Amino acid sequence: MSSIGYSCISCHQYSRIEINQSELSCPHCSKALSRIEKNFNFDLCPLCECRQFYVQKDFNRALGCLVMVIGIVLVPVTYGLSLPIFALLDWFLFKKFPMMAVCYRCGTEFNGFFIPQHFKPFMHPIGEKYEREVEKAKKKL
Repeated sequence: MSSIGYSCISCHQYSRIEINQSELSCPHCSKALSRIEKNFNFDLCPLCECRQFYVQKDFNRALGCLVMVIGIVLVPVTYGLSLPIFALLDWFLFKKFPMMAVCYRCGTEFNGFFIPQHFKPFMHPIGEKYEREVEKAKKKL
């Protein structure tokens, strides 16, 4: 099932919307979104018209950190044996989740879409470029 997760430009609330709906709009403020097809090709972000995307796992980072923290806390009790076991559990959970594309400018998450092979993981210089751009836009308002 294809879906997008985004922060609405009008009400700034985070929402996740299934793409199978005919009319896409923010569930909080009802602002209409541009049409997004299931075969979306990632030329431009439909929300902010950015041309750059990165890929990441659709995996809850807090859960991954929690698994590792539990493993670390148990190190003295298990004489260090818990750390590789919990690291393996964390790796297994990470491998089970699919990839998603994320827009650098607005952070919209695209789940369940065909992601082009040329997309790379997050690159900090590109992310900083868009972060500065967003900060300049906020100062103008």
